[in-house]
Amino acid sequence: MIVQRAGGAAASAALEVAVNMRTWAKKQGIQVIHALIDINQTPFPTCKDTARFTSAAEAMKSSGSDKEPAELLEGGGDVTFTRRPGYVSALKSPGLIEFLQEKGIKSLVLMGLSTSGCVCRTSIAACDEEYVVTVISDGCADPAEGMHEMMVGKLLNNRGYVTTAAEFQEGFAKAAGRQ
Repeated sequence: MIVQRAGGAAASAALEVAVNMRTWAKKQGIQVIHALIDINQTPFPTCKDTARFTSAAEAMKSSGSDKEPAELLEGGGDVTFTRRPGYVSALKSPGLIEFLQEKGIKSLVLMGLSTSGCVCRTSIAACDEEYVVTVISDGCADPAEGMHEMMVGKLLNNRGYVTTAAEFQEGFAKAAGRQ
């Protein structure tokens, strides 16, 4: 349901890129982290549109679409953090920043739905926390027509890096001396 609603028409393609990037990252020994909204929690008290979050959560639960896409979980070994509805940035997930610090992670590669929502807010917050941030443009989507292109073309590339999955993998291989 989130894939359908939060990503718009390009969501399925972005999901496919995310699945392929996850598989590739695991082969490279890169830590994969999922940051999800816990729909079983209630939004924080001052959250705008609490009724919208609550009704969306109930619809997801009743339709059985409240689980992360199975293709993003195959093989296990990933770490998942959750946050309350209403928090947009993944960095609001309790324990995530501490986990990154504990593991010595200083660079984040982001994909997700929606580009103008969690990807944008996580990217900006992560830059402010002094992480090197790369957004995989074809691993994101947005339901608002033209918004994704504006976000990756004008906003996100001002604070971090924006590239495609193929370009990222090629650059990684070159940096690792594999080409």
